[in-house]
Amino acid sequence: MKKVVLCLTLCIAFLNVSCHQYKSVDEYVQQEYLDGELNGNVLVVKNKKVLYENSFGIAHPETKEPLTAEHRFAIGSISKEFPGVAVMQLYEGGSLKLDDKVSKHLKGLPAWASTISIQQLFKYTSGLPRVAWERYGENQMTVTHELLLNDLKKVEQLAFEPGSDYLYSNYNPILLINIVEAVSGQSFEDYVAQNIFIPTKMTNSYFGKATPWKDETLPAYPFDQDNHLDAFKMDGIKFLMLFTAQDMYQYLRHLHSYKLLSKESVKLLSEREGSQSPLGVLEWDDDTLEVHHHHGEQGSYESVIRYHPEDDLYIIILKNQKVFNVMDMADKIKKIVNQNL
Repeated sequence: MKKVVLCLTLCIAFLNVSCHQYKSVDEYVQQEYLDGELNGNVLVVKNKKVLYENSFGIAHPETKEPLTAEHRFAIGSISKEFPGVAVMQLYEGGSLKLDDKVSKHLKGLPAWASTISIQQLFKYTSGLPRVAWERYGENQMTVTHELLLNDLKKVEQLAFEPGSDYLYSNYNPILLINIVEAVSGQSFEDYVAQNIFIPTKMTNSYFGKATPWKDETLPAYPFDQDNHLDAFKMDGIKFLMLFTAQDMYQYLRHLHSYKLLSKESVKLLSEREGSQSPLGVLEWDDDTLEVHHHHGEQGSYESVIRYHPEDDLYIIILKNQKVFNVMDMADKIKKIVNQNL
């Protein structure tokens, strides 16, 4: 009896958040919006049909422009899937090997470039240090691709011997981007457009020019919980990409149907030595994919992509105001969908 009373008390104390049984995805996400926990776009696709799609909140805290399905969002570390896929496409075409050292394809780097393999860049076991994002922000520096490369060239000693440990560093996908350019003879932007965006019909996604956004097409501007726009400055960063939820679904559907890469290549790219791979987290049961999960942050942007093959269920949440709840939202949406089957 005491346990029942305690449960009821907790439910009341937390406004029934944990005990409420939502009847639909819409009821749940609408409540998240009303509670101030959702400013962004939600897309749920099951069996190749849109089960739910809606936009909540505003694209700009000053103009109060409402968000729509056509607005584009930065997706943080999820964007590192694209240099990973691009390199694996070049691998499948015989243009490089995964055990190639960085120095084989990129010149002008310190001696450590001859000790790090492409596979180690994938697995974040290269020993490359973290990017000094905090220093750039504190000094109000405009971060360019050239600045990042120049700072990387100043690294004299790795954090550890390549292959001996794990350290998540954005320098890994940066070098993968440069390898794509060196091997393909194209800019990374052109390669991705021709070999990923066009084949997957990602018609509304593009590479951004500079932040804060000025002349982009329908960007969802990132802002904090005090309605202040992000002020971090970037210009010409090659992983500065903007996506709609529908385009992210198109990309994922083609990836999971092995039209962008073979299953063997997807499995190789998903291998992990630490918390994640270039594709985030893919769990396999022998040759069967069980889940693909990837979480991304960039300033006030926060996103999650989730694919459950057994249910043929995609959950995509893109937000331009971060409150650290997208993973919980994806879990709750999956539970609601399964309850309503």
